[in-house]
Amino acid sequence: MQTILVLNGEKYWQDYLPEFTVVQKKIQDSDFILKDKKLFVVDSEGVCAPDLIIWRLGAISPNWKHRTALEIIKSSNVVCVNSAETLLQGYDRLSMLHVLSNLGMPVIPFQVVTHSRLLKNIAMPFPFVVKVGNYHGGYGKVLVQNAEKWQDIQDLLFVTNDYSTIEPYIDYQFDIRYLIVKDKVWAMQRKGQFWKSNVLTNEFQLIEVSSIWETRIRKVSNHLKADILALDVLIDKEGNEFIVEYNDIPGLSGFPETVKVELIKVIKRRIEA
Repeated sequence: MQTILVLNGEKYWQDYLPEFTVVQKKIQDSDFILKDKKLFVVDSEGVCAPDLIIWRLGAISPNWKHRTALEIIKSSNVVCVNSAETLLQGYDRLSMLHVLSNLGMPVIPFQVVTHSRLLKNIAMPFPFVVKVGNYHGGYGKVLVQNAEKWQDIQDLLFVTNDYSTIEPYIDYQFDIRYLIVKDKVWAMQRKGQFWKSNVLTNEFQLIEVSSIWETRIRKVSNHLKADILALDVLIDKEGNEFIVEYNDIPGLSGFPETVKVELIKVIKRRIEA
C-alpha cells in the first residue's frame, strides 16, 4: 500500500484516501533524510518513507528548515502537492509579489525596507498598512492611522530583524477568494470583522466566477504549474480590485465538498503517474 504523508494541516485526509496509508506529521517536529533519491521523514512517532506529500503549512512564517525540506523533496523521487518547485516560488511574500507583478496582475503597490530603522525614509499618507516579514493569515500586520501610532510602530519594529513592506490601506467593502484546483475555479466573497479581510470572517458566500478573474487565476496557476492555488482580492468602495496575494497552500473552509473531491482526484493522478 502506498504511503501519503500530510505535513501539518487538516486531519481528514485518511477519510478521503482510504486506499492509501496516510501518515500525519508536523514539520516542526520532523527531520528529513535523503538517501539514493529516497526520502525518509522522521519524528518521535517513527520513520515514514512517503510516495506522495501533501504540504499544508499555511498561515505561518516559513523558516530555513521549511525551505531545506522543500529542496530535499525536490531532489527526491517523491511527488508533492503542490510541487516543491511551486512552493519554493511562493516561499517568500516578496517573490510571490514579484511573480504577480511580472504577470501583469493588479497587486497593491508597496514599498520595502530591509530594516525598521529605514522606515523613517518612507513617506506615505495615512492610513497605511505595515507588514513585517513573511507571515500570513493576518499575522505581522498593522494598520497605521496617524503619526503617533507610526512612531510607536517604528519603535516596536526596531527589535525585529525582518524586512517590512508598506502598502496603502484599502478601505475594502469585501474580499473575494478565487480558488482553482487543476482546471476548475470557484469564488467566495468574504467580509472580516475588522480591517483584516481574512481574519475573523463573519460573512461569506459562494459567488459566480467572473470571466476576467477566471482568466487571471488560470494564468497564475499555469505559470506556477500549481495543482491548487488561490488569489485573494480586495474590492474597495469604488469597485477597484487589488490582489493581496496568491496562496499556494489555501484553506478550503467554506468551499463546497467538490473542491476536496477534485483535489483528491489530482492527488490520485499524481501518485499513480
